[in-house]
Amino acid sequence: MLLLLQAQVTSGWVGPTMAISLVLIALAFLVIAAGIALAARQAVQEMRQLAQVIEAFRSELSPALRAVEAFSGESQRLAALVSHETEEIVHASKALREGLRERITNLEAVYEVLAEEVEETALEAAVTLRTFRTGASWFGTIRRLLRLGRR
Repeated sequence: MLLLLQAQVTSGWVGPTMAISLVLIALAFLVIAAGIALAARQAVQEMRQLAQVIEAFRSELSPALRAVEAFSGESQRLAALVSHETEEIVHASKALREGLRERITNLEAVYEVLAEEVEETALEAAVTLRTFRTGASWFGTIRRLLRLGRR
């Protein structure tokens, strides 16, 4: 009987202890769930605030981004214009050099022709002078002969 009483006594406190422990476990899960819910709620609030801050940054940065895009477009247009003008300067420089080379070549040809003409003219003048001297000497001889005959 003592064993039987002991078994009844032992078994009498196990049920309520288990019930109390289950209640405590359930309460612990409720506290954990409430903590998770509060943390999730706070995270959602933080995310909303972060979204508002990001939207404020977007609204503040939007004009700056448009200005940067406009500046980028203008700088690209300016770079293209400078590139085009540089190409035009290079083409003009090439044309000028080619024109100068052609004129120098023509000037050299004119100089050569002019030098030949001057040489020919000088030779013709020398021949004419010699011919004139020779003719003048004949003329002088004839004059002398005519003077001798008068005396």
